[in-house]
Amino acid sequence: MRVATLQFAPKLGCVEVNVARADSLLASSTAPLDNLDLLVLPELAFTGYNHPSLSSILPLLEPTSSGPSTQWALRTARRLNCLVTVGYPELFSASPPPVHTLKPTMIDLGSDDVADYYKVTAYNSTVTVDGEGKVMAHYRKRFLWYADEVWAQEGGEGFETAELEFPVRDSNPPSTHHLSSTVTTSDHRSTDEEEEPDPQSSSALPLPPSRTTKHKTTFAICMDLNTHHFSPSPPSPSSPLEVTHPLAAHILSSRTTLLVLSTAWLTNLPTTALRSDPQEPDWDTVKFWVERLSPLLSPQESPGEKGEREIICVFANRCGEEDGKLRYDEPGEWEAGEGVRYAGSSWIGKIAVGKGEVFMGGVLGRGEEGVCGFDSEGMGGKRGWRLRLREG
Repeated sequence: MRVATLQFAPKLGCVEVNVARADSLLASSTAPLDNLDLLVLPELAFTGYNHPSLSSILPLLEPTSSGPSTQWALRTARRLNCLVTVGYPELFSASPPPVHTLKPTMIDLGSDDVADYYKVTAYNSTVTVDGEGKVMAHYRKRFLWYADEVWAQEGGEGFETAELEFPVRDSNPPSTHHLSSTVTTSDHRSTDEEEEPDPQSSSALPLPPSRTTKHKTTFAICMDLNTHHFSPSPPSPSSPLEVTHPLAAHILSSRTTLLVLSTAWLTNLPTTALRSDPQEPDWDTVKFWVERLSPLLSPQESPGEKGEREIICVFANRCGEEDGKLRYDEPGEWEAGEGVRYAGSSWIGKIAVGKGEVFMGGVLGRGEEGVCGFDSEGMGGKRGWRLRLREG
């Protein structure tokens, strides 16, 4: 299975600029994009992440599975003939009045007042589409970070897993392939109509392959890797796995074989470190991510399954900086100035459940824009990074 992430530094609120940047990075990528199965983009990929209020993100909210982010994913999935996952701010309620009709005094209202005025229900979501224009999965962020809480609602009661179907590759695969899904975990469907491909056109999709394989795919977004509001803190040694590592617990119980996590994860590294060595990963952040998956590595948490199941992991983060930051000691209070910095370091790899080790086939730098690719079927002799679970 061939998977790729696109890591870049979106500009806050500049959707068209960010779409153009993503297209440019894909066009200039040295990573092979032919025969790709899945491309994953970061959380809120085209709108930017660090919005101070509902009023600031309101003009950027997109109808469920039908806004600019989904349109870009559909175009890209068709062109690359693969699945595409992208993060976007979902407008679930009826569309609000046009922003230009808003009274000047309303522009400056806090998030609660605007929400009451517009009756807006919004989610931090990802949508996954295929090359035929179908919505294959839709997920809403379950655990919100401080910056989400000023505009988004929590999504769902639990994590969701979709069963996606991918082609099995021959030793000499053709230049194009078909990708489909047989089961989804959402009732959402794309509202956009796609023209039927011309069978005589070179862009027409090829016939489905004779052999396919299914992956139980769990989607998550950023803070979902932690616990709800970081509680309990610290957890009791006797706390169940569902409390201390809820995402990992779901992955184990659902027998997931593909984890797709879109994120806008911050870093504690100073700006000077990000800019002076952008191609070096933020290993502290990467190690923290792996620690949150540690139950998957532990033979104690997965008895009788040592090495029998492999999980492909896709962590799609963004890089760069954005102005302003929320004061975590006073939720909802906005503080201009220093801004926030993102960790980059997107990675793709594989975990053999219960064997105590993560193999990373591709890792991007903390300030690096570009494509990170990984072929899970071409592991023999492949160079990469191995992180092992520390005893105790």
